[in-house]
Amino acid sequence: MSAVMARAPPEFSGTPLGKAFEALAARRVDEARDIALTAHDLALACDDATVAGWAALALAQADYHDAQFASSIRRALDVQARAEALGDARLGVEAALALSAGFWRIGDTETAISVIEGEVERAFRMGDRELLAAVHRMLGVSLSEIGGHVAGVATLERAFGFALESGAPRAICECANALGNAIFASCRAAGHEIRVDALANAEAMIRTALDVATEEGDLPAIAAAESSLGAVIVERGDWVEGRLWSNRALDKTRKCGDRLAEAYALLLVAQCDRELGAIEQAVASLEQAYAIGDAQAAKPLLCRVHLQISQTLERAGRLAEALSHYKRHHALEREIAADIGEQRARMTSLRIDSERSRREVERARAESLAWSDAAERDALTGIGNRRAFDRALEKLLVRGGTHCALALIDCDRFKDVNDRASHLAGDRVLQRIARVLTQASRRTDLAARFGGDEFAVVFADAGVEAAAAICERIRVAIERHADDGAPPVTVSIGIAGALADDSASSFVARADAALYRAKADGRNRVAVTAPPETPAPLSSAN
Repeated sequence: MSAVMARAPPEFSGTPLGKAFEALAARRVDEARDIALTAHDLALACDDATVAGWAALALAQADYHDAQFASSIRRALDVQARAEALGDARLGVEAALALSAGFWRIGDTETAISVIEGEVERAFRMGDRELLAAVHRMLGVSLSEIGGHVAGVATLERAFGFALESGAPRAICECANALGNAIFASCRAAGHEIRVDALANAEAMIRTALDVATEEGDLPAIAAAESSLGAVIVERGDWVEGRLWSNRALDKTRKCGDRLAEAYALLLVAQCDRELGAIEQAVASLEQAYAIGDAQAAKPLLCRVHLQISQTLERAGRLAEALSHYKRHHALEREIAADIGEQRARMTSLRIDSERSRREVERARAESLAWSDAAERDALTGIGNRRAFDRALEKLLVRGGTHCALALIDCDRFKDVNDRASHLAGDRVLQRIARVLTQASRRTDLAARFGGDEFAVVFADAGVEAAAAICERIRVAIERHADDGAPPVTVSIGIAGALADDSASSFVARADAALYRAKADGRNRVAVTAPPETPAPLSSAN
């Protein structure tokens, strides 16, 4: 399977980071790595965590293409943690794809499945058909790998459907090729008739992939499809045509510099040569594949090379050499199993660290929110304070629009309450007013203590008439609400509607003018400052 290539978000198109992903798609790995490293370092210097996260993902994929799978896994785990901290769902899914592909390459298919299964629902929520195709492709290939052929083929059929819906040529040819390979893998233990039909279906899907890749001029995808086609034709027993297709794939992998794909193409060429009796040619191809695997420390590849060399030498009667390679094959199997255990342990450790970091971040965020809430809450009444009012009003005016209103509320003759009763009684009056404001206000409104015995309500989504109706209910409720041991009081309320060119000070000034008029007209009433072209409506107590 070729790598599940990430696509940089559209906002990175034309940027150095976007060019890094383009270079990866073209298998120009060294170029991609250099660009991504520079982008990553610059992003860290500029404190741009988003760009740094995507650059780290590009580096993980560069490691994958260079067969540095352990490093790719480590980087992908790091990107997952960054994505979670950023709340970047897209980056999180792409990191999971890279992580799953890395585990798949080292032979830990079960972990690959567990990593990617959890991303299916998140990909559905995002609604990106190309991303859904990639997630289902990775899952389907992994299911097929462990022998779950029915589930694997069904999952890859869904992947192919999503790819068609996306209209993305690369996704279409990758999913068609993967589906063809899964159908091919499922037929090996089947009866003759089923096997013949399955091989025909596999070949048809792979040829679809080849046609799309050829039309797009996508050399890596063409090479992958030709290699798959060669394997299907070999399974049919046509070693000559199979060698022809595998040799074509080999040439193209060399042209696009994909060393790992080149090695697997060499294995297929060697298999054809062995069956055609060209033992020395087969051994020569296997030696080339071994050199690539050794240079890249690709143990799963080396494991297959040793097994195939053993089979080839056994065919030639060189039994001692065949046995030696067979032993090395089994030794590598044990090493791979140990590596898988180590990577699983590393993943568990990193995830524990990530969870610990996440909890620390959440705790710090909660503390910050608590401090922020305390800084914007009036200690006596429990509603917003002047700071909260100023912020809400500024936000409302920045948003624009005139379908909003402001009410200023003043307790009538509050000084007399303090003088006749006590300051404690005055505090109870203020608390009563705050309770009524909270109960009467809507979820979208902000009630705040403006200062002293003056309050304010910011109506974020209400015109003057609606605000006046709410304020009339507030006025009546405060006048009648005297069952809490506090002295009875009344309030005067001034309302202003927002104008297109309002500033915070002009908005407050008009509401204050309405409040002054309510006081001047006898208190215990609601007054409204209307737009200049209409007379000011006035409501008062009966």
